[in-house]
Amino acid sequence: MVYLSTEILVFAIFAMSLGLIMGFGGMPSLGHCALFGLGAYTVAILSEYTANIYLLLGAAILISLCFSLVTGYIAIRNKGVFFLMITLAFTQVLFLITSRMKFWGGNDGYSASLTANFGFGEITSNIGLFYMMGFFFVLTYFLLKLFVNAPAGKVLKGMMENEGRMIALGYNPKTYKMFAYLIAGSMAGLAGGLYIYKTQFVSPALFSVHMGAEVMIMVFIGGMGTIFGPALGAGAFVFLQNYISTMTDRWPLILGLLFIAIVLLKRGGILHLLQFVATFGLKLFKSSRNAPVDKHVKGKEQAS
Repeated sequence: MVYLSTEILVFAIFAMSLGLIMGFGGMPSLGHCALFGLGAYTVAILSEYTANIYLLLGAAILISLCFSLVTGYIAIRNKGVFFLMITLAFTQVLFLITSRMKFWGGNDGYSASLTANFGFGEITSNIGLFYMMGFFFVLTYFLLKLFVNAPAGKVLKGMMENEGRMIALGYNPKTYKMFAYLIAGSMAGLAGGLYIYKTQFVSPALFSVHMGAEVMIMVFIGGMGTIFGPALGAGAFVFLQNYISTMTDRWPLILGLLFIAIVLLKRGGILHLLQFVATFGLKLFKSSRNAPVDKHVKGKEQAS
């Protein structure tokens, strides 16, 4: 269970980074997995030369940031499906490169022997990795929360709702979208770098359409337009995927039907569904407490 929870935390960071550009910037990307994969490959390859986790994670963030700068410059000039397809195209390029570079393992993948050490001793246990991922999850959450509540984040959301009006007010949409895209790319790179500390292995599958679609599903079912929603979606996806796959070979079909039901039942995703259930339950609780009082008052009025 600890191992699974660690995986959930990594994908929660990944999903929150995509949730930023999708839910607040209106930029649906099938290529976000490219940034995740770059972070993972960077740590795996550089681990042959250094074990310093600060350098490795810093390099993962930097490489993903640089790739975001290049791809974002081209992609943010487009919207909707065109943005989606451009990001997908960049991802497929990386998929082909990593598949054919035999010195990085090619299709067989690339193994690494990594042990996290922040200067307080090596983290060798599963529970230690869990706490490590938990720390980065909390850090990522608060950094993203800080951004969306800042003036730049509010402008970004305003552009998604009514870009024409924000342009009329003097804001440049490309600047704010690029800023958000770079932040999301950096966070995805961090998630990828953390991922290999858990798996000790990377492969071209990280750049696949399948991976890009999975993280989008996490954002959709968790709830767009929130920071915590995609994290909930990641938790639900990873947990159900691991649980249902042990029961039947047709788990993708069952998983798909479950997620369709969630989205149809409450379009805001799991987070809004939980908020609705909590609000409804609170109303029932209050009404059950007030009901006897109302009867007592009514009885007094009749007696008088």
